[in-house]
Amino acid sequence: MQTNGRTDGPARGIAERLAVLKQRLLLERLNATPGSETHALIMLEANEAAALAWVSSYPLLIFPCLFEERATAATERARRQARLYWEGLGINARLHAA
Repeated sequence: MQTNGRTDGPARGIAERLAVLKQRLLLERLNATPGSETHALIMLEANEAAALAWVSSYPLLIFPCLFEERATAATERARRQARLYWEGLGINARLHAA
């Protein structure tokens, strides 16, 4: 979000507003997500979405949608991985019981 280590003029205001928007949406998403194991993934996706939005022409417009898509995908990946893990444990438990 910075050019040559500095952000001046209008870009500085946009950068600050994007940071506030990112923080607000991230906190809302984390509060709505009960499993803290996915929080790190959601935080990573917020950073990635902010970086991608920043290089667009309209970062404040792009970020919310991009973050929502990425956070939803990360949450679904985590759920799928957890389900596969627990299903794998169930199979292993049945094999050892036999």
